[in-house]
Amino acid sequence: MNTIPLILVVLTGSALLAYLFGKIHYAIKVGIALTGLLAAAYLFLTLRGVTDSFTFQIAGFEIIWRINGLSWFFGMLVFGLGALVAIFSTSYMKGKERVDFYCFALCITISSLYGIIISGDLLSFFFFWEVMTWSSFLLVIYYRYEAQRAGIKYFVMSVIGAYSMLVAILMIYARIGSFSFDALSAGWAGFSFATQLTLIILFIIGFGVKAAIMPLHTWAPDAYGISPAPFTALFSGVLSKMGIYGLVLLFFVFGAGKFAAQFGTVFNTSTIGYILAWFGGITALIATLIAVVQDDAKRLLAYSSVGQLGYIVMGIGISSPLGVSAALFHAVNHTIFKGMLFLAVGAVFYRTGTRKLSELGGLITRMPYTFFVVLLGIITLAGVPPLSGFTGKWLIYEALIEQKMVFLAVIAFAASTAAFLYCYRLIFTIFLGQRPEKFDRVKEVPWAMRAPMLLLSLLTIYLGFYPYHLLGFIDRIKQTFFGLSGSTVSQSMLFSSIGITDTMTVMNIVGVVFVTIFILFNVLYKRSRKVGLKDIHTSGEVPGPEINLHYAVDFYQPFSRGVAAVLKRSADRLYLSVAQNLENLFDILRYVYSGNAQTYAMYVVAVLAFLLLFSTWFA
Repeated sequence: MNTIPLILVVLTGSALLAYLFGKIHYAIKVGIALTGLLAAAYLFLTLRGVTDSFTFQIAGFEIIWRINGLSWFFGMLVFGLGALVAIFSTSYMKGKERVDFYCFALCITISSLYGIIISGDLLSFFFFWEVMTWSSFLLVIYYRYEAQRAGIKYFVMSVIGAYSMLVAILMIYARIGSFSFDALSAGWAGFSFATQLTLIILFIIGFGVKAAIMPLHTWAPDAYGISPAPFTALFSGVLSKMGIYGLVLLFFVFGAGKFAAQFGTVFNTSTIGYILAWFGGITALIATLIAVVQDDAKRLLAYSSVGQLGYIVMGIGISSPLGVSAALFHAVNHTIFKGMLFLAVGAVFYRTGTRKLSELGGLITRMPYTFFVVLLGIITLAGVPPLSGFTGKWLIYEALIEQKMVFLAVIAFAASTAAFLYCYRLIFTIFLGQRPEKFDRVKEVPWAMRAPMLLLSLLTIYLGFYPYHLLGFIDRIKQTFFGLSGSTVSQSMLFSSIGITDTMTVMNIVGVVFVTIFILFNVLYKRSRKVGLKDIHTSGEVPGPEINLHYAVDFYQPFSRGVAAVLKRSADRLYLSVAQNLENLFDILRYVYSGNAQTYAMYVVAVLAFLLLFSTWFA
């Protein structure tokens, strides 16, 4: 049997079996789901370097599933993080209700993600896109009543994106008579100016919802915040990448990028790409500012995720060889460090039962492994050497400067600098400072939860020192599928038109500085005494509840007041205002459509009388 459909059979089969036999024992439902996911991941690994397809007919329409370098690139994100999330879930979900339902929905979600990246036609692409939406919606509302608001918002925004995409697909079929990606790529040049512009806008709306581009991002903080922690890691790390994958298809596979230049250029970038890059830049900056003032750890990471996706959208909008490399490299980075951080926050919630930063603190001695993961995660997120986040963001800065988009580069750098604020807040409020007495007996999470987090940590270290392994693969994708020139990459250097990025030299400098500081603190000051949190400040007395030594919460109050104007003008408020105005309009119409047959008869007589008078007057 062809491996491409076999993977779908394994994933959907394990989902059904986990649900049907899940009532018997916890180990059975978890074991079936985990075995199916790991088997599918192994089968997918065997497809590396393979270019193959599987076609069949449904109701006269040709369905094309295919695997190539581009789909394998995004598939590794799906199965890599998906497998780690499944392992993490084996411990996290123990004792929870409806675990069989969770296993079913998780397997179906991963199978739909796989279906999206293997689709070679718009029909199957849209089908799997909708399955992804429905299955992820079921996981968003997993906690039922408290998740209703978040679920409705996610569903409504997804419907808006889906209808936009559906209209675009039907327009394409009406013009070329085919759903095939290849036929679309060949026929795009024949579309009129208005048709091309309409299709680009519709697809950007459809993909922009999943990529959480502002102002289509409003569902993300609520959906990420309420869904189960393991799934949230997959939600942010991979489902959001389907929006990015869609934008990549639109500009580099469907053919929109080749003909976007006819709409004009700005700084050697198509006007459409330039506008998209600005949407990405604004998303990165505003989402970062909002993240700083969040007290819920998952909402903080949700806004952070929206901001980081803005960087990726900037790279795609630029559409230069270096910009595309930066976007795809940072897409991998985002999957890794968001997976780390959401799993780590889930681990903290697993042990403490709270996500509120103001209620946490001092867990570094109780959960040292989780602290290590969060430390590496925020270093990567902030773009600080020696981890992979530095390479990804540096490439984005270079791509912007190379295209002479200096002001946008300043915005990107400002957003990255502001990210330090919420990174510091996240790690300090959870792991440092004063620990509440109720958490004195908290201990580290089981190894089934530690192992996935630590493995992701090793990946970000590895890509920080050896980014050329990933950049070389991205170069081959650009040259083969996008028709873009590759970047000149060596084992430690990336060459561009504006300079050389030498990652190994940067890492060596950081290493020397770190070792020097370590020697200074541990050799020259070896006689120093460690000062406890309760020393001096409380004169040796145990601080009571009224004494708050955990200052990182109120520390951000001045900043909160500074960005209050931004928060007041949120997209949520705009959408609620539109909804309220529509409701008022429908209330007025309700008086007209009363449901009374006699009233309707009077309307008919009145209209006929008006038409009679009108025709008599102008006769």
